[in-house]
Amino acid sequence: MWRHFLTAIVTLFMSGTAWAQGASPAPDAEELTRLLKYFLDGASRDDVAVHERFWADDLIYTRSAGVRIGKADILADLHAAPAAEPAVPTAYAAEDIRIQQYGDMAIVAFRLVGTTGSGAGAQVDHYLNTGTFLKRNGEWRAVAWQATRVPAKEAEVNLTPGPKARAGLHDEILAADAALFRAFFDTCDIEALRGLVTDDFEMFHDKDGRDLTSGASFIKAAQDKCKRQADGVDFLSTRKLVPESMKVYPINNYGAVETGVHTFYAVKPGEPDRLTETSQFVHVWKEENGHWRLARVLSFDHQLAQ
Repeated sequence: MWRHFLTAIVTLFMSGTAWAQGASPAPDAEELTRLLKYFLDGASRDDVAVHERFWADDLIYTRSAGVRIGKADILADLHAAPAAEPAVPTAYAAEDIRIQQYGDMAIVAFRLVGTTGSGAGAQVDHYLNTGTFLKRNGEWRAVAWQATRVPAKEAEVNLTPGPKARAGLHDEILAADAALFRAFFDTCDIEALRGLVTDDFEMFHDKDGRDLTSGASFIKAAQDKCKRQADGVDFLSTRKLVPESMKVYPINNYGAVETGVHTFYAVKPGEPDRLTETSQFVHVWKEENGHWRLARVLSFDHQLAQ
């Protein structure tokens, strides 16, 4: 464990920057730097003698986990069975290095950056470390050490609202809706229908599932329906939109979504239209050069008339 911690601060004193930014160099900065290099070189190998030299007997060490230990605890940990090496090594670097000296006392403060792994999956941890050194009988030793984990910065909530419907969009979709259903139910205008659906058209129906998977299959279904009606096999029918139910929402770089309720009627010449069922729908319209084509249909909640 100590090997990994101590490796974490090797880079701190390898840079040669050994005084607070904007302040005069600490008189003993070079001596402290040499001591720390000696300590880090040995401590990375769990050299007990190096730890004996570096830490003062009255050391107070506060770990980032909030545990306070002393020199005896460090030495006991070193004498214990060595821990297995981590599968993924951690690389460390120091930022914002500051050394300040006050006579026979010196303070070293820095930001420790630990990076485990590499690439997009790398984990980066930040710590603020502060060490206090006291010079006794001509020797510098660390009497206090504080390590504080910097909380990971939370990602900012940075969202944008959906697009606003432009003026006239509702009326454009209403007109396209009316043209498509008029051609399908009322006039059997197959050529008009070809221009009102996309080639990759899809329809999901609560009764039949995903029953249409292309514009061509939709046109074929319309042709078959019109033939059955012409042959008297199927009854004539029409569809009416419930105007107040219709809502339109723009889709950036594509088109618009239309939602609503529509009703279906059986038609007989000379008689009032007879309500047969009601359902909800979602239509996805694609805009191509100012022309609207139906791309996706969800037709659901079909309720038969009583």
